[in-house]
Amino acid sequence: LSLMAITVGGPFFVVSGSAPMLQRWFSTSNHKDADNPYFLYGASNLGSMSALLLYPVLIEPTLTIGQQSTTWTFGYFALIILTGVAAASVWKYNAKTQKTENVIDTSDKEITIALRLKWLVLALVPSSLMLGVTTHITTDIASVPLLWVMPLALYIGTFIIVFARKPIITGKNSHYIFGAMILILYLAQTFLNGLKDAPLALIALHLTLFFFAALSCHSELSNSKPRAKHLTEFYLIMSLGGAIGGFFNAIIVPQYFVLPIEYQIILIAALLLRFSNREKEPDLGGIGLTALIASIAALCGIAPAFVGGNIGWLCIGLFLIISICILNTRWAFTFIMSFALLGPQLYVPLGIMSQEKITHQDRNFFGVIRLLETDNQRVLLHGTTNHGTQPLKEEHSLTRLSYYSPSSPLTDVYGYFDTLENEQKVAVLGLGIGVAACYQKDGRFFDFYEIDKDIADLAENPKYFTYLSDCGSPYEIILGDGRLKIEEKPNEFYDLILLDAFSSDNVPIHILTKEAIEIYMKKLKDGGTLVFNITNRYLDLEPVLSNAAEELKIQAVAKATQGQMIDDIGIKSYDAHFFVMTKNQETLDYLSEQGWTKTNKRDGVSLWTDSYSNIVSVLNNKTRKMRLGPKK
Repeated sequence: LSLMAITVGGPFFVVSGSAPMLQRWFSTSNHKDADNPYFLYGASNLGSMSALLLYPVLIEPTLTIGQQSTTWTFGYFALIILTGVAAASVWKYNAKTQKTENVIDTSDKEITIALRLKWLVLALVPSSLMLGVTTHITTDIASVPLLWVMPLALYIGTFIIVFARKPIITGKNSHYIFGAMILILYLAQTFLNGLKDAPLALIALHLTLFFFAALSCHSELSNSKPRAKHLTEFYLIMSLGGAIGGFFNAIIVPQYFVLPIEYQIILIAALLLRFSNREKEPDLGGIGLTALIASIAALCGIAPAFVGGNIGWLCIGLFLIISICILNTRWAFTFIMSFALLGPQLYVPLGIMSQEKITHQDRNFFGVIRLLETDNQRVLLHGTTNHGTQPLKEEHSLTRLSYYSPSSPLTDVYGYFDTLENEQKVAVLGLGIGVAACYQKDGRFFDFYEIDKDIADLAENPKYFTYLSDCGSPYEIILGDGRLKIEEKPNEFYDLILLDAFSSDNVPIHILTKEAIEIYMKKLKDGGTLVFNITNRYLDLEPVLSNAAEELKIQAVAKATQGQMIDDIGIKSYDAHFFVMTKNQETLDYLSEQGWTKTNKRDGVSLWTDSYSNIVSVLNNKTRKMRLGPKK
């Protein structure tokens, strides 16, 4: 934290403070727009969004981290010089500005505590909402790499629009579109099964909803901005609100929100902020009766989303009609839409009206953990990522499933080691539910490296999973980052190292670099084997590891298998894709007999190191598709 405060916090504090400072200087110049310098904030955010979008597609693939650091240093020098030029250009107007500011401006709006709190909340809600929608779409819909860039870009884009001289979308229109998007989301949840079979469409829906929600709040914020002489205070409070929103999602939510409903709660808060600058709410006439009918319709409208029925659909129709009628209001529309937003989030996780039963749910810094029972199996889910599956029937409880099934390429690797008579030490980076412990053999000992203590507690609890307790393999769980912890072990310590910390679609790059692989190879005994589970829907990791193997002069093979129905228990295993590095020719010969082949390289994919990686170059997993062939 001290290092980050010095190397990142200090420079960023100065850079972030330069934006309001330069705008304040501009307001003292003789420029024709000096009285309204806020358009410069839109220009500043345009620069931020451009840099954000260009980094993964231009800067990261072109420059190493060291080269980026050097370029960044020159950038700071350029900033210092240009800031000096800006200061010099407005210096001669200081006397005039001082004289003007000493005169009382009767047209200046009073800056009250209520107005300051309004600025704070209008900045807080979009900031929290940006983090909330990012978490929602990357953990509950699809953990697509780089997907977090889109909400951040849209968030910045709303500032560009509202602080422009002539906004392309007015605040009033953004309020109406935001309300309409809430209704569309409810319709998708009700009539289209939540678009579960169309994740990209669902992601687009949530991003569009978020964009207009943030635009609605930022429009109200822009419309309440003060005169230029209060600009610095305005930006300070706005920045404080954004920071509090981030603190809420990053610190408060993981500690106190077991259910992942912060996204929905902040959406409701955003609805309350619509038309907040309006002096008077529309007179609906009989608003008490309307609210009563809306309450009944909303309460009845939750169940039909799951169970159907003529009366239920009639209630949903009534719900939608009333919602559209009160779209122009704040309190009544927010009240009725609260049921639509929170209903599915509260009912489904509690196991109500769902074919899936959630037996345990918890949350920590790493995200939401759920234990789900469905189709005679218990599944450990971390967002949308499966961390392990175990059959519920006792007679099949120790059958290996998911990526560890009998048809998995990993079975071939352990098959070779089963032919050896020596005692074996195995390291597994990524515990999951401990399925690897069921590759048992006399004299085989497992070290499981796991960064999340809650995952370790669940895997060791026989109430939930029994692979560790019943398979009979001696083991130890080592908590911490796998790469750092395994480096503490003596050299030539392990016979087999399995990296299974990245079967999710978001990959911890630092365990895949050339330097990381050099560490693993040092920890292997002579003739040891290094195995990677590179199963991934989006990232083509085989060429990345092929480059590393070639650079380090290590032979490598790979194999992918399609998921198959395990006949005796009626559960299908998962597609699996594994990669092996070893200097042992006997291991390679054995795996070759089992269908393992030479690894594939790919044009445009370079060697990944601790100072260079390029996610964009491997976004399309062509190698896995080629190895699996057409689906059976």
